[in-house]
Formats: sequence, C-alpha cells, structure tokens
Amino acid sequence: MRSLALLLVLGMALAQVPIGVNLPEGTSLSLNAEEVVFDLTQGSYPPPSFPFAYSPTSPSGPLTLRLFTNLEGGFAVEVEASPLLAEGGGEIPASQVEYRLNGGPWIPLGPKVVLLTGSGPTAGYQSYVLEFRLVLTGQEVPGVYRGSLLFTLSRL
Repeated sequence: MRSLALLLVLGMALAQVPIGVNLPEGTSLSLNAEEVVFDLTQGSYPPPSFPFAYSPTSPSGPLTLRLFTNLEGGFAVEVEASPLLAEGGGEIPASQVEYRLNGGPWIPLGPKVVLLTGSGPTAGYQSYVLEFRLVLTGQEVPGVYRGSLLFTLSRL
C-alpha cells in the first residue's frame, strides 16, 4: 500500500517555467526596383505630338510596393520627389512624373505626395502596384536628368 501511495505522488509532479516575449515595434517598406529610368534614346522620340507620356524603360513593368507595420493606429506612405536636373542646367519638374496606385488614375508627383493611408497593425505584408510615367511637353532641353524619390512610412 505504501508503494502505491508513492507512485501516485510521483505521477502528479508538476514544474512551472515562466515564458515571455519581447516583440519590438516593427515597420517595413520596400520596392522591388532600385531605380526608375526613362531612356528615351531606346524609344520613339520625338513623339507624334505633345504632351506625351513615356513609360519607364527600367523596370519594364509596374513596381511592387510592400509594407508591414505592427503599430496600432493610422499610418501614411508618402513620396517626396525632387525635380529632375540635368548637368547643363535643364530641369523637369517633379509634377511631370506621374504615378498611379493599383490601376487608379494618374496623379502628378508634387514635392511631397501621400500615396496611401491605412491603419495597423497590418495582417502581414500588404502589396500595392505602383506605376510611373514621364509626361513631356516638348519644352525640355536635351540632357541626362537625375532626381530622386524618397518613400516614407510614418504614423498619423
């Protein structure tokens, strides 16, 4: 009988270990291309009439913008566009570069534009189709133009 009582006590042993998770705040914003290039030497320039919209030569298709946030509350994705400047002094305003998101209407880039807003946390990564085009008026001087697009994901 004594051995039976000892077995019952041993069969009921428990152990408890605390567990914790330290999950940092996280946001991620990425594009599937490192640059957007309009090389008009590869296409039909001059066009039949002005204004005329050119698609990028690189990448050859739309970009994919991906974002993730685990932060509570609203967020915005903004793009800040600089004018396109040529070494010889030529300038193409940022507004002549247009974008559209998920097949929506074409919208000129300004110095700073809100591409989209939402609220977090997101359910994993969200993907958006982002397209660009360059609208030429016929007043642009020849040259190699450079500019930049700065994308920002921030809390509202």
